[in-house]
Order: sequence, then C-alpha cells, then structure tokens
Amino acid sequence: MAVRRIEPILAEIMAALDGISTSTTGKTLDDFRDDWLLRHGVERGIEIISEATRHIPDDLLALAPEIPWKQIRGIGNVVRHEYHKTSDAIV
Repeated sequence: MAVRRIEPILAEIMAALDGISTSTTGKTLDDFRDDWLLRHGVERGIEIISEATRHIPDDLLALAPEIPWKQIRGIGNVVRHEYHKTSDAIV
C-alpha cells in the first residue's frame, strides 16, 4: 500500500463526517428510509471513512484506542458488498 500524507486523509474523513451530519440533522429514521438519495449518500460517506482509515498508520490509530478502528475499516466492505443486508437503523 502506498504511503499517503495524513492531512488529506483526515480531511477526507472530516468532510464525510460533516456531510453525513449535515444531511441527517433533523431527520427521522423514517425520513432516512424514505429518501433513497440520503441513504445512499450516507452509505457513500461511510465507505469513504472506512477506506480512508485504512491509510492511517497503526501508530497513529493507537493514540485513540477507544475508537473501534477495526470495525470502521470493515464496515466499508459490508456497505459495498453486503448492502442488501445493511440495517437502516444501524447505518
């Protein structure tokens, strides 16, 4: 895996988190379920976060052991390959 600069990686994660937060603020679970574009946009944001965390060095991840990095890295595969099994309530 090619080494990437950390600043753009963190910026990608923050942009995805901000986009998800902005898009879902004030929405109910029913709003989320009924809005195809919102659901897919949030799922794409999760994919971006998941993939970006794969490029964060392990020594940096170790600075925040309370964050479930393994699950964050793995959720992208679920959203990409097992999308038919995803739960709107969990997303």
